[in-house]
Amino acid sequence: MNRRERKKEETKKNIVISAVTLFREKGFQETSMEGISEKADVSKGTLYNYFQDKESILVAYFQSYIEDHGPEFKARIKNIKEIEERLNYLLDFASQTLENNKDLATFYLKFRMQSFLESNPFDNLQRSGLQNIVFEIMKEAQENKQIRDDISALILARSFHFLIRSYLISNIYTQNQLDLKPLKNQLVGLFLNGAKPLNAEEVIR
Repeated sequence: MNRRERKKEETKKNIVISAVTLFREKGFQETSMEGISEKADVSKGTLYNYFQDKESILVAYFQSYIEDHGPEFKARIKNIKEIEERLNYLLDFASQTLENNKDLATFYLKFRMQSFLESNPFDNLQRSGLQNIVFEIMKEAQENKQIRDDISALILARSFHFLIRSYLISNIYTQNQLDLKPLKNQLVGLFLNGAKPLNAEEVIR
């Protein structure tokens, strides 16, 4: 990375940090792009060169958050061999990401759902780093014959990502966190086994 590229990355990071500070101090809806440009000490023109709106900044923040914690996640998941345990751990990781950013998560999820409907889900520059992690898990599971390989790993990753969003929404609106553990197991089971009836042994487990 040359000097010019480093400068651009520093400016982008400064904007994101300044914006998130304002989001938490004033509230997401109450923060304006003008306020962000003042906080970051950049012109409005410069700000809009990097981000078209507040939601784009929010996406960049969550992308960087997941990127920062990605290496630790990947290192831990290497020690988990079974796909069911991996997917459970993936949901735990997503849930913890939300918990650490609960004040911003609702706005983020609303925007991501809206942008998903308005763009090609397979070619979206605003996708989170989490989608890439899910994709790698699906590819490896196919190579290890843990899941079916007649469906593209990308399609499987996108399908499970929908379940992640469902779980995160439940995290926001469920009052009793103890209710989330069986929900997590149900979502993983739904993905791996479909909606077929469980036999007695599976019900007991």
